[in-house]
Amino acid sequence: MNTRKKIRDIIFRIVDKYFSYISVAYMKKFTNAVMQDINTSAYIVSPIETLEVVRIFIVQQKRGAYMRFGDGDIFLALGKSEAFQVSGESLALEMKEAFSLKGKRVLKALMLHSDLYGSEKEMYIGNHLISSQIADKLLQYAYPFFVGYTIYSPVALHYVATYYTTIANEFLLLLREQAILFIGNENTPENIVRKLFGQVKHIKTPERNAYTRIDEIEYDTCVELSKQKKFGVVIVSMGCSGRVLIKRLYKQDYPVFFFDFGSLLDGICGNETRTWLKKSKIDYEVLLNGL
Repeated sequence: MNTRKKIRDIIFRIVDKYFSYISVAYMKKFTNAVMQDINTSAYIVSPIETLEVVRIFIVQQKRGAYMRFGDGDIFLALGKSEAFQVSGESLALEMKEAFSLKGKRVLKALMLHSDLYGSEKEMYIGNHLISSQIADKLLQYAYPFFVGYTIYSPVALHYVATYYTTIANEFLLLLREQAILFIGNENTPENIVRKLFGQVKHIKTPERNAYTRIDEIEYDTCVELSKQKKFGVVIVSMGCSGRVLIKRLYKQDYPVFFFDFGSLLDGICGNETRTWLKKSKIDYEVLLNGL
């Protein structure tokens, strides 16, 4: 079954479930319109292209945000817990708001790398690739939030750090030059924070269930950002709750770019917390050269 037909089938299932009163003729018309939108805008950008888009935003000092959504975020939006965060009604609502965040400078990424929706030759199950069946399920929930938006790669830095390490190193050097704040795991060693991001303030977040302290984290962040008069990059590395925090802060119009860092930070700290970190052979000496 080709990609176009599979996406069409997904849309029919969504419409049939939520808009059962729509006639067959209107359903066909609606589906064709959505298919046209998918063909023109809703595709997954390669990791290296995604990182380049982010780099240009930072170099040109554009306010914006790079947000990485995966299955955990979808679970939480549906009121289900994930590995590092217990679910709740308020979290589910805010996660849906994070998915819904709009604007030309909001770069939303979704875990869709698969044989069906696009992948890189080095990817395999356990290393950034998921099955087409799982990708289908993720898209069934998330597509309405991506209408009119390009879908960026959620593993841009992870993939490039593994296979194009010199490019990743240049990006990390740029981050360090522009970083003004690090919001992340309280257990991240300070020497690693300094190495990667320079003399920035570290707003510490719980390793698990960070949403329980989201108001406090937001307040502390706003105190720091209120001092900011010129452009800078805010590094966020606090799991799924990080998307909610970015959603809250982005609406406050600070002159910053929010970069959702991801689990590569665990690898740099020497903790292989994800399967891809265990399977990858990252040359950390090259990756961290000059930092």
